[in-house]
Amino acid sequence: MLIIVVVLSWLLLFQEIQVGLGPCGELRYPSYPESNGTWRFPRIGEFQCYDKLRLRRLGTLTGDSEALTTQANTTNYRKKRFFQREGTWNTEYGHFFLEWYSGKLVEHGDKILSAAQRIFEGTRAILSGKVAGIHWHYKTRSHAAELIAGYYNTRNRDGYSAIA
Repeated sequence: MLIIVVVLSWLLLFQEIQVGLGPCGELRYPSYPESNGTWRFPRIGEFQCYDKLRLRRLGTLTGDSEALTTQANTTNYRKKRFFQREGTWNTEYGHFFLEWYSGKLVEHGDKILSAAQRIFEGTRAILSGKVAGIHWHYKTRSHAAELIAGYYNTRNRDGYSAIA
C-alpha cells in the first residue's frame, strides 16, 4: 500500500509519462540493430517477421506457407526486387504484406498504450509515445527503411496517420 501511495504522489510531480513502445522507446520494429554489428547507416535493415509462428499465421492468411521469403532483406535495397522501383512492395501481395506487417506494429502499440492508460487511470498523467524518425531512403518510391521498421509509408501512401 505504501508503494502505491508513493507512486501516486510522484505522479503529481510529472506532467507527462512517455511510454516505451519498442527499441529506443520508439514504436518500430528492431530492424536496424547497430549494437551487434549487423547494420550500418544508411542500410535498410531487415524485416522482423521470420519466426515460425509469425510465418505460419501469415501463411494462413494468404493460403501460401512460403508467402514471405528473405528477398527483401539486404544491405543494398537496389539489388532486391522487393524494393525496386516497381518491385514486390508495389504489387497486390506487397500491399497485403506491408499492411499486415505494419498493422501488427500498430496493434502492439495500441496494446501497450491501452495497458498504460489502465495503469494511470484516475491520475492527471498525460501519456505519450515516440514515433521513429527513419529518414534514410525517404527519397525513393518505396521508402524501404521505413517499410522494414513497420511504417507502411511510401511515396503514394501516408503511413503515419494510422500511428500518430
